[in-house]
Amino acid sequence: MDGVLSDLAKRVADRWFAFLVLPGVPFTAIVIVAWAMGPAGAGHALDLDFLVRRLDTLGTTARTARGAVIGCLLVAGVTVVALLVRELSLVVNRLWLGTSAVLCRIMRPGVRRRRRLALEEARRGAYAIPERYLPHRATWIGDRFALVDERIAAQYGVSLSRAWPRLWQLRDDRITKVVSAAWDDYAAATVRVAWAVPYLAVSFYWWPACPVALALALLGWAQGRRAADDFCLSCEAAVDVQIRRLAHVVGVPLPRRRVTATEGRRIDGILAKGAFLPRPDESPPPGV
Repeated sequence: MDGVLSDLAKRVADRWFAFLVLPGVPFTAIVIVAWAMGPAGAGHALDLDFLVRRLDTLGTTARTARGAVIGCLLVAGVTVVALLVRELSLVVNRLWLGTSAVLCRIMRPGVRRRRRLALEEARRGAYAIPERYLPHRATWIGDRFALVDERIAAQYGVSLSRAWPRLWQLRDDRITKVVSAAWDDYAAATVRVAWAVPYLAVSFYWWPACPVALALALLGWAQGRRAADDFCLSCEAAVDVQIRRLAHVVGVPLPRRRVTATEGRRIDGILAKGAFLPRPDESPPPGV
């Protein structure tokens, strides 16, 4: 699933207007207000009368050559910030994946708690939960993405990172819309959290920007959890719907009219282009 996410993360650049330009407009307004309110000091950061007087002064300055230069510099600065936010969104995504060894050590108590809760839920539901399905990453979102890999491998014996590019080629319009919408929602969440950083930087000059940064971070985190779950469900559903077509395309017969782990390992071996390395307790797929 990590490989799928790395490939889809590039789509943030394709949605630059919705993800970067539009959020840059309110950020520009906040920067202007912070610049205007700076001389008032922290105690008068919400003084509307002072803000109106300062904006009148800035409006007069904006009509001069000096104001034009300042305006150009402001637009250039916000553009640079938007580009930095794009890169920060990729960092947010990596942090949410929870694969960093350092982050795993820091979040170890949280991982143990999620494992305990998962086992308690399984006992209440009177069902067994395999060890490979238990949380092991530093974050809930990372565990949710990892679970898709494990479930696909357990059910079909196929590596999702190898199968997904081929399944994406076989997709129909309905699958494309569902998966793309879920991914766009997740990507928007990473960008929203990333925008909290420049707002936090502005708060050192004008403190009311700090609650805005906190709200963006919390809303983005909540949106990210919800979107990650939707994205994982849509990806898993896409595999369930298309896996038989993939078997037909690569020439693997289905004697049971469905893909079992046996056929899945044959598909995986074909997709691996001869790089299949069997475990000690199994033989390589036929034809590899």
